[in-house]
Amino acid sequence: MNRFVVAALLALIIIFPRISNCEIVDRVIAIVNDDLITLKELEQYVHVEKHGKYVSVNEYFRNIQLLEKIGALIDNLLIKQQAKKFKIDVSNKEIDSIINNIKKQYLITEEELKEQLKKDNVNFKDFVEGLKTNLLRSKVLSQVISPEVLVTDNNLIEFYNKHIVDYKEEVYRLRQIFISNNQKDPQNKAMTAYNQLKEGKPFESIAKEFSDDPSGLDGGDIGLVKSEDLIPELKGAVRTLTPGEYTSVIRTPYGFLILKLIETKQGETVAFETVKDKIHERIIQEESEKKYKEYINKLRKSSYIEVKI
Repeated sequence: MNRFVVAALLALIIIFPRISNCEIVDRVIAIVNDDLITLKELEQYVHVEKHGKYVSVNEYFRNIQLLEKIGALIDNLLIKQQAKKFKIDVSNKEIDSIINNIKKQYLITEEELKEQLKKDNVNFKDFVEGLKTNLLRSKVLSQVISPEVLVTDNNLIEFYNKHIVDYKEEVYRLRQIFISNNQKDPQNKAMTAYNQLKEGKPFESIAKEFSDDPSGLDGGDIGLVKSEDLIPELKGAVRTLTPGEYTSVIRTPYGFLILKLIETKQGETVAFETVKDKIHERIIQEESEKKYKEYINKLRKSSYIEVKI
């Protein structure tokens, strides 16, 4: 789920970058079975740089851009139709859980998340709707495609042994210096903080002076963080540290981080039987993703689809 969440967040930043200020005359641009896709919906789905009215050459090139993107929007609509058919839904509780995981993995507050979305001209409501679409897609895959995927006990054991490092329990006590993208020239500010650390100034005082996160008031102390809760970039950086060391400046979608490792609580490797179900779920998810394209092609062939641009 964690990988899915990170992927979901990165996908959303691409999918809903901003809504164009262009003058839009709404119209139906595609019919997918009993549903319609309007131009405004597609405009919300892709970022179109051009400004002005839909006339002459501008309209021609604009339509080429839209035509390239409408396929993904049609696929999403087909998945929503399948979800409705199989009575698959997404609850607010599930969405809240995903957003909480995003905050934990990127070490940010909800306010910082919303600020970054605002900076990227992404409406929070659209962001939540995108999460729902991705989770709905995942559920449809689980219900419709996954039963076709066969996983044996040997497959599970082989996967466990191959990814044994993923099943070692590790908890880190960390301090952080976080420079938000909302700052003017955040990378330069992060480098200034980093250079002062290299000069020997205490991490705690630098965090108080530079960090945009509330933890800065406590010298950047963010307490205990499970290894599995960190995104791969942060996990990889922290794993190379010994207690007392800090990372270089790490770029994230929300700003720049410097992490200091205070201590590592190393646990034992989680027993195979404990994670057997999760491994099964992970293999099913990965194999289902491989079959997704085949499934979508089958849906398209059995649906009425008319694109009007």
